[in-house]
Amino acid sequence: MSGKRKYDRRTLTAYHEAGHALVAFDQGVRIYGVNVTPDRERRGNIRIDTLHLNRLIPTFEHDKGARNRFIMERHVMVLLGGNAAVCRLDPSRKTNTRTVPGEGSDFLTAQRLVGYFTGSKIESEKYLDWLAVRVEGIIRTPWRWYQLKKVAQALLENEKLGPRKVREIIKEAGQEWMEKQGNGESENRRTL
Repeated sequence: MSGKRKYDRRTLTAYHEAGHALVAFDQGVRIYGVNVTPDRERRGNIRIDTLHLNRLIPTFEHDKGARNRFIMERHVMVLLGGNAAVCRLDPSRKTNTRTVPGEGSDFLTAQRLVGYFTGSKIESEKYLDWLAVRVEGIIRTPWRWYQLKKVAQALLENEKLGPRKVREIIKEAGQEWMEKQGNGESENRRTL
């Protein structure tokens, strides 16, 4: 195959941001908005609730309790959701994940958060790998992937989505998925 890319930058950015949004929704992290409007620093972004995280980061070194761990894990998973979505869309990108738009800074931020919480480099690497596997599990779930695609399509059409619209799209897509699965099951039963 020639050096031609399978997907354009805008599509990759939409899936990247939709990946963050879907994982945030899945993990109960409040979303304030998503967009694929490029600026000087980014090709798109998602705004999420980091109030608790920002307040707790200074305590991570001394307080490794369940509450801090849970908050840190959820936010790291949201950070990793963008790359997981792009790699699910285009598996050829998995070999060079740090070149995915936005992933470099997302990964470094995730790495830094895990590093604040753990004591050693090897523990940080393993912890980050484990969280990445959890995120892949979310993204690879068929009904979650269907929801993610709907958010990405809406971003490509509208460029910006507010928090209510993101939740609405995800919930409606979930209902559509369940209805499709229900119809498929009843049709299969009739043919048996």
